[in-house]
Amino acid sequence: MIRIVITSALAVLLVSCANKVDMPRGTSEGHRSARLIERNPHSTISDPTERKVHQMIQRSLERQFEAKGLGWRKGDADLIVAYMVIYQEPAMTASFDDYFGYGRDGMQISERAHDVGVLESKRPDYFNSAAIVVDVIDARTNELVYRNYAQGDVVRGVSDAQRSSRIDGAVAQALSEFFAG
Repeated sequence: MIRIVITSALAVLLVSCANKVDMPRGTSEGHRSARLIERNPHSTISDPTERKVHQMIQRSLERQFEAKGLGWRKGDADLIVAYMVIYQEPAMTASFDDYFGYGRDGMQISERAHDVGVLESKRPDYFNSAAIVVDVIDARTNELVYRNYAQGDVVRGVSDAQRSSRIDGAVAQALSEFFAG
């Protein structure tokens, strides 16, 4: 009996620890420049809508950083900016991590998003939602400085201008605490 209790307690502890995602809250203070993470050059995005959404996200990131006085460049920069898009429906979660890079809990983030957005969801109706997770990494040390996300429902049939505006809002929300410092 004691063995069962100990095993159960250990299982609960491991499950609760397994879904913990690091969420550092550093700020832009002391940094002068940023760049987008380099993605795998052999990976292609064939869907035209997906390609357009990534372009909108990247333009929004560039505008957000430049508006706060950080230069946005292609080469050498103080910060590396990475992002992952998570898409959900009532029974599934998919992540698009071409611009997220490696070694910073991408799978854990997806699993946690699935737990919260699908398994623990109380929504009775069919839904499509999306989230963007933004990581800011110190280019010199490769340490994660900041991570945050923004989530909302997907709206179908909107114009490119409306989609771009919604993406700008999500990127601004995800980065708001980073620029508040």
